[in-house]
Order: sequence, then C-alpha cells, then structure tokens
Amino acid sequence: MTAFALSAAAPLRSRFAVMPMTMHLIFCAFATVVFIAIFLRKKTVSSLVWLLICDTTAILQFFGDKSTATAVAVSEIFLFAILIFTTVNEKIAAKRKAIRQSEEAEHPDSFLPEDLNDIDKLIKSETSNLADSSDDVIKNAFEDDHR
Repeated sequence: MTAFALSAAAPLRSRFAVMPMTMHLIFCAFATVVFIAIFLRKKTVSSLVWLLICDTTAILQFFGDKSTATAVAVSEIFLFAILIFTTVNEKIAAKRKAIRQSEEAEHPDSFLPEDLNDIDKLIKSETSNLADSSDDVIKNAFEDDHR
C-alpha cells in the first residue's frame, strides 16, 4: 500500500500541490467550464467565486515555496468568506423575489398603477375645451365662452 502511495505521489511537483499536475490542470479546466455554464444559466456571483476557488490552487503547481502556499491559503479563506456572503445574499434575494411573485399572483391589481379613469376623464375634458376643427375663426377665437 505504501509503494502505491509513493508512486501516486511521485508526479507531485511540490508538497503543497493537491494532485499531480496533469490531473489538477484538467480538474481546473473542467471546473472552469462547469462554473461558467452555471453562471451563464443562473447569473449568480457565487458561481464565479466558486470558479476562482477551484482555479486558485493551480498556482501551487507552478510555485512550490511556502510563501506562495501561504498566500494561496489566505486567498482561499478570503474567497470562501466572499462565497458565504454572496450565497446568503443571493438566497435572501431569491426569497424576496418569490414572496413578491406570490403576492402579485394573489393580488394582481395591487401592483398596477392607479386607476387610469381619472386621467382618461381629464384628457376628454381638455380635448373638449380645445378649438374644434372648423374654419370658423370667430367661433374658435372665443372658445372659452362656449362652456
């Protein structure tokens, strides 16, 4: 069993890398495609944050020193904090949207603008006060007197 573990760990480029380089880069490419597809479908920021979380570890394949590993670890912690924040906000926004849609379904008239009958009456009264289309200049000159 230990010989198998040693042979599997042999292609690791550094002690901080999580997988052999080829497998890790294939995983990162696959994760990128998946999370871009999720983002295009759902339009959520959390899917982009997941993409960054998965792809950040690829840096360890190219730089194996302790300071780079520390920087990657700190950035991963920061990205997970951002992920939690964005996920919670997206869930809250989705619940609010669902509540608003259910309220609109129950009371469709309450979300429409005010009754438009008043505006219609106002337009009719103002239109009747306008000069008529006849060519009688004298009649049109004193149109306010005809009320």
